[in-house]
Amino acid sequence: FQKHYFPIDYTVQVQYEEVLRPSNITRLRNGTVSEAALRYLWFHVSSQAVLRIREVLPEKHPSWKYTQEL
Repeated sequence: FQKHYFPIDYTVQVQYEEVLRPSNITRLRNGTVSEAALRYLWFHVSSQAVLRIREVLPEKHPSWKYTQEL
């Protein structure tokens, strides 16, 4: 049972460049970046986050099917 779940304080290591901060979005929104480009950026960041989670998620974890659908 325990091998299919993560500890409460489990973290996934990411590079500094992989973190999208709200201040960066505000700066882009106030600049010359179009709304469509921001939406694409959000989609890309979200999909990459799901892929990183799936790299460490055990196949028998309850969220496995949900992340597969994403």
